[in-house]
Amino acid sequence: MKKTIVVITILLNVILFSQTKALTENGKEVVLLENGTWKFVNESDAKSLETISTNETLFEKSTDATFLIKSKKIDAGLFINPKKWKIGTNIPNTLRYAEYTFTLQNNLNNVMAVMSTENFPISNYRSLKEVLLSNIQNSADYFRLKESEYRTVNGLKVLYLRYAINTKGLDFEYAGYYFLNDEGYTAIVGLTSQRDFEKFLPDILTLINGISSAERQKGSELKEYVSPPPPMPKK
Repeated sequence: MKKTIVVITILLNVILFSQTKALTENGKEVVLLENGTWKFVNESDAKSLETISTNETLFEKSTDATFLIKSKKIDAGLFINPKKWKIGTNIPNTLRYAEYTFTLQNNLNNVMAVMSTENFPISNYRSLKEVLLSNIQNSADYFRLKESEYRTVNGLKVLYLRYAINTKGLDFEYAGYYFLNDEGYTAIVGLTSQRDFEKFLPDILTLINGISSAERQKGSELKEYVSPPPPMPKK
């Protein structure tokens, strides 16, 4: 699929432009020069892949985020507003490392988020970013990294990534935090269609700003969110 897009793009742009344009395998637009070299059309594309800026703002959870969801694998958690987000624990097999899903209440599942963890030793955030982006690029037909920065959220240093992908003709946009410790990493990522992303970005940011340090879950700590069983029929 990627090779087909690249070939078609090159053929079209040879006709339309004196300089040939093409797409790299990760979806970046480049100009092919006559001397056999190339350069990014948008210089920020190159910088976003290579650099991680630092946001000096101190981010904190919302005062409405009152319930703590704990990872079962890693010492990390997420404070959520239970009146705004619905928790899902029946995880599809395709979400291999997901522990919980969240859907925005009364939104027909158009906006969702995933809390995932992986017990995999990664030495630093730059290496984590490279691993994450490589996996994303391999699973998408088109990919563009829009933001990449370090943030301090509830006292934790995290990596913030915002990116857009196209897969099977559908456009999605994502924003998420990645928290790294000695055990592995925790990701809190929100997403929706690219068309609706800006509209729901404040909701997504409010949710992921609930990422926090917490002892991993022991036993069933979500019982207050499990619907009570139906009454037993009278004998």
